Amino acid sequence: MGTFIASWAVSIGVCAGRRWQGWLLGLGLGLGLLLTWPLGAQTLAPVLSEPWRGLTVPAWHLVDGGGVQTPARVMSRFAAAEGAAARPGERVTLGPANVHWLAVDLPAVQAPREVVLEIPMADVQRLVFHAPLADERWFLAEAGASLPVARWPVAHLSPAFVWTVQPGQSRVYLSLEGRQPAELAWRLWDRTAFDRHARAVHLLWGAALGAMSLLGVLSLVQALQYRNSLPLYFSGACLALAVAAAAQGGVGAEYLWPDSGGWSQRMFEAWQSLAQGFGLLFISGLARSALAPRWRSACGVLGVLGLVLNLMALSGVALGPAAGGYGALVWLLGCAVAWLAVRRERGLGALLLGGWLLLGPWQWVGAWRGTAWALPGEGVLLRWAPSGLALALCLLGLALAWRCRLQRDQAVQRLALKRIDSLTGLSSEHVVIERLDHLILRQHRQHRLGAVMRIRIANLQAIFREAGLPALDAATLQASQCISQVVRRSGDTLARLADGDFVLLMEGDFKPQGVLDLAQMIIARGLAQPGRLPGGATLRLQVTCTAGFFPGCDAQALLQRLGALLDAMNATASGRALQLLQPGQDPATDSGRAATPPTSLSWSDQLTTSPRA
Repeated sequence: MGTFIASWAVSIGVCAGRRWQGWLLGLGLGLGLLLTWPLGAQTLAPVLSEPWRGLTVPAWHLVDGGGVQTPARVMSRFAAAEGAAARPGERVTLGPANVHWLAVDLPAVQAPREVVLEIPMADVQRLVFHAPLADERWFLAEAGASLPVARWPVAHLSPAFVWTVQPGQSRVYLSLEGRQPAELAWRLWDRTAFDRHARAVHLLWGAALGAMSLLGVLSLVQALQYRNSLPLYFSGACLALAVAAAAQGGVGAEYLWPDSGGWSQRMFEAWQSLAQGFGLLFISGLARSALAPRWRSACGVLGVLGLVLNLMALSGVALGPAAGGYGALVWLLGCAVAWLAVRRERGLGALLLGGWLLLGPWQWVGAWRGTAWALPGEGVLLRWAPSGLALALCLLGLALAWRCRLQRDQAVQRLALKRIDSLTGLSSEHVVIERLDHLILRQHRQHRLGAVMRIRIANLQAIFREAGLPALDAATLQASQCISQVVRRSGDTLARLADGDFVLLMEGDFKPQGVLDLAQMIIARGLAQPGRLPGGATLRLQVTCTAGFFPGCDAQALLQRLGALLDAMNATASGRALQLLQPGQDPATDSGRAATPPTSLSWSDQLTTSPRA
């Protein structure tokens, strides 16, 4: 700006001076304005002081042992230099009979300045702020965990006090009361800087809690969709941890229960215990194959105990050390479970062990939160606990995705095995019944569409008695090959129902004689290889078949009727090998027998073959 004004001054001088004297006069005027501009700028615009952004100003600390001294007495003691220099992070033992006082020195100001003193000590039950005024009066404000956030001077995650610092004001005072040890902390802010800081912190908390809630909801949807308990446990742990984190971070007191004082500790104990129980159930479910029954029982009992502690805390029972002991026991047992999982499945076990170990800082801080004991390195654990919690949820989520994908693959394999016979590679009973039901429905439009054969190895028991189980399997395999080589073509379905029992479902337009011809070919194929089975046995096949329309029946009824005909053939010991169920007979009843007797042939008959009609 000064250069711009100087250039215009030189231009004016050039225009005004017609001779060399004018040039010198204009140049002198421009240089004068250029040199005097910074001085004028400093004179017109006073220098603004640096903003206060979380300053840790000097402070002094003393203890009122009986808690009966008046503020005037305490301030006189500070004036007499009785207080010790307070250090940020210094651990002080708060108790019912002790009141700790802080005298906070303020930087000098030249004009009134609105500031905020933040006290990031969430476990302090009561804080009273004392600021001297000009006319020997005091400005008082109160906050703390025992007071609802709605009555705090500033609704924030931790106690904060706002007032206007006057020129000459050099010190303010705080009294602290509590039931458990706490670490001293204080920060001084300009009001505008504090508002920006508060918005950023609330945004981070909202993003973290939103991510945890979203992860829990997605896991819950997956649990309901696939009817799987593992995503349900993970969802419960995530949602309970979100509420516990909100209680510990102050978000819950500010937004969820702003009119209730003292709820943060209760809600933290309740939901932290529930999250620990769900977490143990989750990790034991993931490592179920690596755990003995007694380990699974212990994890189940401790998981249910977390729900019991949650209900007790919500009903108003102060858990205190019980919640801490439960959290420590759950974490140690979870580490043992994760280690067993590592020994069984390295990849999945490594994810479980890493995630559970990263939960350690959060678990131990929660375990010691309601006690009077000091945890070594508690400050470091408090700072790293949220980061460890986030990383732990990521690793445990990856372990859950791994296990769910493996379970889905196994379900697909089981479904495939359910549709295929493991010995012969043929279709299973489930497949043939499904296709036979479709064929019966289609026969309402085309009466002669399709044919069904039920084939059985007649001498299977004799083969088993003579040569044992290997001969039984060999006979089953040879029978399946005989049937496949003779009649198997595109559209046909050959399935194995049991040992030595097969069903052949054929597509096409069939006449009874054509079905009989194909059945004779199957029987002849078995007899064509005498002595090929273990023990020198010959494969003897029995066939019951049908072709046509059967009203009022289903696949199960038709197969049962064909099976009953086979049982009758074996029971009479007549040596018959083939029977045809006529289309006019109802397979659901026996009323059709007298009207149309079944066609029968024996192994001794001269078998002829002919193609499909």
